[in-house]
Amino acid sequence: MVVDLPDPGSVLAVRDRLLERLRMLLGSPLERLEDYHTAVEDDARHLDVLYELASTFWDQQHGIELVRANLSLVEQLAGSDLHVQSYPYLRVTRPNRPRDCVGLHRDTHYGASPYELALLIPFTEVTPATGLRVVSGSHAAPEAAYPFTQQPSSGFEAGSKRHRLGFPYAPRTLDPALVVRAEPVEVAVGQVLVFSLSLVHGALENESASTRVSTDVRIANSFAPVGWARGVRADYYRPLCSGLVSRLARCYLDNNATSVPGEEGGDPR
Repeated sequence: MVVDLPDPGSVLAVRDRLLERLRMLLGSPLERLEDYHTAVEDDARHLDVLYELASTFWDQQHGIELVRANLSLVEQLAGSDLHVQSYPYLRVTRPNRPRDCVGLHRDTHYGASPYELALLIPFTEVTPATGLRVVSGSHAAPEAAYPFTQQPSSGFEAGSKRHRLGFPYAPRTLDPALVVRAEPVEVAVGQVLVFSLSLVHGALENESASTRVSTDVRIANSFAPVGWARGVRADYYRPLCSGLVSRLARCYLDNNATSVPGEEGGDPR
């Protein structure tokens, strides 16, 4: 679903910081994120610039900041006990550059859980031409409905810059015919696209005249059966917030770490 964020100003603030950082990295007075492609055409340089920009994004915890600023919405989706992705992906997709895109995929094919949610927050307008697509209803379909072909390599290694930026080093490719079922999504700055990681989705080639910049931050309920470490990240997820009952329970458990009434002899009543 696409919904308005409770605090759209938080997105504008992070967008301004990204633009400021890009100006420093490029050494040029870039006016808008949408114009990034006019300053960086070489693919190798793009990878280096994007990694530096993403590293700043992670170090400053901008993705987590966006989730905190819009916690009232996020808690409605997944509850008041939450974990959040420590290193959210920062996507920068230049016009007519297929290599910038992660094509149609299903994250459950890579070990993700259907209990996880992705929050795609754009810093530039997402239009039908910018390439973001979803297959409606696929989140509830069995894995057999979307078989994949395992590719041996994408030309880069596990743990490389490109891998850490969210590109699979050994992609699992879906049937190309799915493209005809994939619907374009429109998301304005100040909105969020929320979807399950079992949804078939992805970015196809950006056919607009502007660079698309967004982040996708994953969240999960802290009590969901989700692996908090993943891939090259031992701290893929981190705790974000807890509800009152959980805080009270932890207080009790911390004060009774060696003995809990009833554990050895059963219910004493």
